[in-house]
Amino acid sequence: MLEKKFKHDAMGGTLSGIIGFEDTKVHRSVAQDIKPILDEVKEDRAAGFNRKANYRKFASIPDVVAIEIATKYGINIHNDETIKDKSEMKKFKNIIIREYPYLLVST
Repeated sequence: MLEKKFKHDAMGGTLSGIIGFEDTKVHRSVAQDIKPILDEVKEDRAAGFNRKANYRKFASIPDVVAIEIATKYGINIHNDETIKDKSEMKKFKNIIIREYPYLLVST
């Protein structure tokens, strides 16, 4: 059985999880202190965005969130092909908006 358990504590600044694999009895634990990233998001929101820039920062994504999304939804944000796929990126963005709004810098 594939085990996917993650605990969110955005206010406390931690995110942890357990990932199990169907074909083995191996379980991996992941944890990350996301407080520095949450502080960065807060600063980025306060600063606004440069209208003259060619892009606008959407969110700050901690590695543990990228792992959770890859595990739950099969979207690997660290894969170059995923980044080039507009459909996958739209799904990824919707997941962030729905499940991780505290990581959003702008929408």
